[in-house]
Amino acid sequence: MIVDGHLDIAANVLVDGRDYTTDVARIRASERRAECQATVSLPDLRRGDVGLVFATLYAEPDGAGYAASGYRTPQEAERQALDQIDLYRRWEDEGRVRIVRSVDDLNIHIASWPGDDRVGIVILMEGADPIVRVDDLEAWWGRGVRIIGPAWGRTRYSGGSGAPGGLTSVGRELAAAMRARGVVLDVSHLADEAVRDALEVGAHAVIASHSNARALVPGDRQLSDATIRAIGDAGGVIGIVLYNAFLDARWREDRSVRVTMGDQVRAHAEHVAALAGWGAVGIGSDLDGGLGLEETPIELDTVADLVRVGDVVPAAAGDSVLGGNWIALLRRALPGV
Repeated sequence: MIVDGHLDIAANVLVDGRDYTTDVARIRASERRAECQATVSLPDLRRGDVGLVFATLYAEPDGAGYAASGYRTPQEAERQALDQIDLYRRWEDEGRVRIVRSVDDLNIHIASWPGDDRVGIVILMEGADPIVRVDDLEAWWGRGVRIIGPAWGRTRYSGGSGAPGGLTSVGRELAAAMRARGVVLDVSHLADEAVRDALEVGAHAVIASHSNARALVPGDRQLSDATIRAIGDAGGVIGIVLYNAFLDARWREDRSVRVTMGDQVRAHAEHVAALAGWGAVGIGSDLDGGLGLEETPIELDTVADLVRVGDVVPAAAGDSVLGGNWIALLRRALPGV
C-alpha cells in the first residue's frame, strides 16, 4: 500500500468544483485547462495502489489567492473546515473512503485493501484557525482530526510560510493541548521560530507532511537541516513534495528546466535520509495543491504514478518510503481504538 502524506482533497472538490469521484482523464476533459491540470481522483488513487492519504482540512485565509474569497474570522475558517469534514463523512457513508481514526481502523483498512477499494484517509488540519478556541480541540478530535499543522501563512497560533515568528501564547496552549490529546504535530509551513517553540513545548509525534530540503531549494517553505534532524530524532517522517518549484530552485524562473524523479526527487530524498535516515522519508505529494500536471516531474501523469518514487531510492528503502514509514508512524501515534 502506497501512502501519500498530503492531499487537499476536500478543498479541491468544494472550492474548485472538481469531481474526484471520476477519473483524472475525465476531469481534464471537462475542465480543458492549460494550467493547474488535475492529477488526483479517487479512481486514480485506487489504480495506483495509493490506499491511504492524509486528507486535509484547508481553510483559506482572505487574500491568499486561490479561492475567490477566504475567511476573515475564526468562525468563517471553522465553517470552511466543517464543510470539508462533512464531505469526508458523506464519502465514508457512501463507501468511497474509510476515515482512519485509530490503530484498529488502520489495521482493518490494511487487511481489507485492495479487495475493499475504499481509500483510507487520515484527517489533517492545515492551518489551525478553524479551531476557534483551544478548548474546541476536543470537538475536532471527535470529528476525526488526528494531525494539525498550526500554520499555513500566519495564523492566530503561529508564524508560518512567509510570516516569520514563533508560536503565540495561544499557540503554545494549543501545542500543549495537542500533546496531551495525542494529536500529531505537522511542522510543514511553520516558521523556524515556531518549529523551535513547538518542539520546546513538546509533541505527541512530529511530522512534516509535505516539505523538501532548504539546502537544495532555499526559502522558509522548505525545512532547514536542523529541523530535518529534529524530526528524525523524534521518530517523525517527512513527506517529499512533488512540485517542481520545491524540487529545483531554477524552475520557478525557467520552466524549461527538466525536473525528474531520478534527479531532483532523488536528491531531496537522499538529503533527508543523510540527516535523519531512510525511516524518516515518505511521500507528501501535495498534488493538486495549487499546482497542476505541468508543474510536476516529467514521469508523473496522475497520482497513480507515485509508485515511481520507489524507483529512485535504495531498493532496501523502497517499501518504507512508499508507505511503510507513514504506516509505522501511525501505528505509534494513533489511539488504539
